[in-house]
Amino acid sequence: MRTLALVMSTWCTVAFAEAPAPARSFNVLQERTLFEPPLAHPRSPELALEVILNGPSDRVTGVIGARIPFFNFHVGEVHLQVGFDAGSWTDLRMLSHVFGFPLTAVDYLFGVPIMVAYGPFSASFELSHISAHLGDGLAMPRAPLKYTREYARLLVAYSVTTGPFSMRLYAGGQFLLHTIPTLPPWGAEVGAEVRARASPVVEPYVAVTGLYHQDTGTFDVSSQVGAYLVRESARAFTLRLAFSAYAGSDRRGQFLGESMQRVRFGLYGRF
Repeated sequence: MRTLALVMSTWCTVAFAEAPAPARSFNVLQERTLFEPPLAHPRSPELALEVILNGPSDRVTGVIGARIPFFNFHVGEVHLQVGFDAGSWTDLRMLSHVFGFPLTAVDYLFGVPIMVAYGPFSASFELSHISAHLGDGLAMPRAPLKYTREYARLLVAYSVTTGPFSMRLYAGGQFLLHTIPTLPPWGAEVGAEVRARASPVVEPYVAVTGLYHQDTGTFDVSSQVGAYLVRESARAFTLRLAFSAYAGSDRRGQFLGESMQRVRFGLYGRF
């Protein structure tokens, strides 16, 4: 009897013992981002030089920006990052009779993304500011508009890999916290990205984003078709060549609400 009691006591101790605490770790500036900004979104922070192929033939767009994950937390299989977004989108004119690039307009963005990943799921919650300014290189000069906004944006993604193909589906929305001028606050987006990892040098991809903007009352579509230029020993920086297309309302703040259809060819890079 005493032996049976001892066996039962040992079994209960093992069965109801607390599970070991999940492993925890923390570092600063040592990891890639948990949530890449959508490839086809017209305001994703990255480095880029785009030549506009349709409409006026003298236009280029230069982008200087990045998403930098500063703080990285890990608790078991849950991963958390706090980062910084910054970007500027500059529209320039190429003039054949002078050596120069007159500035048409520029938009500036900075924000704080909070990112989380668990298994195939990831999410990004961003608090951001964007403002827009008119340059002095307009073909037809006009007075600048007042344009500034702060907004919250949430995106949730699901990623899956099958053989050489990887796919990411994402959806979410944004809410304008403060704007000048005052505008309807809601927006929504949905998108997909597919990448083929079939070559050690070139990896083709396609990306599409659909955006609803209550401020302009439009549903806009942005897309990219191109390829990653891959070096196996240097994956800390990604480089892409792509054609992109956009149809919808102009998202440049100084031209907000105007209809825009653009086809571009560009070089894009991300850290």
